Order: sequence, then C-alpha cells, then structure tokens
Amino acid sequence: MGPRTKEQLDAGIRALDVTLDADALKRLDDIFPGHRPAPEDYAW
Repeated sequence: MGPRTKEQLDAGIRALDVTLDADALKRLDDIFPGHRPAPEDYAW
C-alpha cells in the first residue's frame, strides 16, 4: 500500500495540512465511536 507516483505522494502529503475544527471532530466521533470490547466489536 502506498503511492506509486510522485503525484500520488504529493497528494497524500498535502492531506497532512488539513485541520478539523472541534465540531467536525465531534461529528466523526459520533459516526465512528471507536473500538468496543468483544464480542460487540466483531458482531458484524
């Protein structure tokens, strides 16, 4: 997994400059709450 061209690498590096405000981070946490203990985390 990884870039095969310099252009792909440059695009990936630019993603490091993205910053999210607290509201966006909260929304992401609501959508993806993180890992839960087994068996719930493996139930799907």
